[in-house]
Amino acid sequence: MSKKILFYIHSLNKGGAERVLLTVADEIGKDPDYDVVILTDTKDELEYPLPEGLKRITIDEDKSISSPFDRLKAIRKHVKTENPDRVIVFMLSSVIRAVIALRFTGYKIIAAVRSNPYDDYSKGKNRLLLLHCLRYCSSIVCQTKYQADFFKGKLRDRCVIISNPIFREFAQKAKELADTRKSESLTSDKMSGNIVATGRLFDYKNHRLLIEAFADLADDYEGVNVIIYGEGPYRSELEKLIESKKLKNRVFLLGDSEHVEQDISDALIYVLPSDTEGLPNALMEAMALGLPVISTDCPCGGPKSLIKDGVNGILVSVNDKEMMTRSIKRLLDDGPVRSRLGKEARKITETNELGRIVEEWKKLINE
Repeated sequence: MSKKILFYIHSLNKGGAERVLLTVADEIGKDPDYDVVILTDTKDELEYPLPEGLKRITIDEDKSISSPFDRLKAIRKHVKTENPDRVIVFMLSSVIRAVIALRFTGYKIIAAVRSNPYDDYSKGKNRLLLLHCLRYCSSIVCQTKYQADFFKGKLRDRCVIISNPIFREFAQKAKELADTRKSESLTSDKMSGNIVATGRLFDYKNHRLLIEAFADLADDYEGVNVIIYGEGPYRSELEKLIESKKLKNRVFLLGDSEHVEQDISDALIYVLPSDTEGLPNALMEAMALGLPVISTDCPCGGPKSLIKDGVNGILVSVNDKEMMTRSIKRLLDDGPVRSRLGKEARKITETNELGRIVEEWKKLINE
């Protein structure tokens, strides 16, 4: 008899947590030993497509729901109707709702931490409510050790570290792009090309750091430009900064891309300048492409768990412009180092291969 798994998350909007949930749920659902259903609160146009064969229930399709209490009742109703062996909840805000809704039902809840708990739940009522609710979860899945270390005592003992996968379709594209990439783009010194970054234009993504670091180098590398892919409310601030630095013809905000892996595959350097991250899928994908990467060593430890400094990438301190500038200059000046870092970065396609990550999830589910 197959095991039934219910995944719960607020929505399937395009974000890292949602993409991981869909990928893991889809892969587990392909196994005849498992029956998978996804429960979400809302549904809108900016979502990832639902993989074929996966069942989805959306609470807000019931127009009678008009209050948080109604939503809790709906969660309880749908879970009891599906009667799963495990309830896997992504995002800590959803964990709180699920635990309250399912009290005294006996369902085993696995909480999946996707953000930085040190920022989101560092103090006050939210922290107390979260820690109380996590007492009723059988396991707490963290992406990194640094997330897990937020929890203490018995809660820390329940933590299991499962990394994000390299998505299968991306792994194949990355292999093709890496195999066809011209070696000259990595090994030639001071050649022309692009420094790239990807990510939504929010203040905590700190694209400002990259732009300001590049401003100190731009005159010495006339053939090098910065291209940032992504969209968001911080665009106008970045445009003002670019203009103030007289970099309108050197730094480009190109918005969202449907084929970002193709767009960045021949970049000289990939930079992730964030102030905080979970386990950044964008960084993992840049590494899978074989790009030499520079990332801030930001909380809650995602980049540090992926990058061994000087071996498969470079880590710099958060918001340290001088260190970022030195690191970019070092890679622009040293083609062989770029080549070596990129080659080592490609090994993430083995350590974070989808099948391996899904087997870790199945092992946890079966415990």
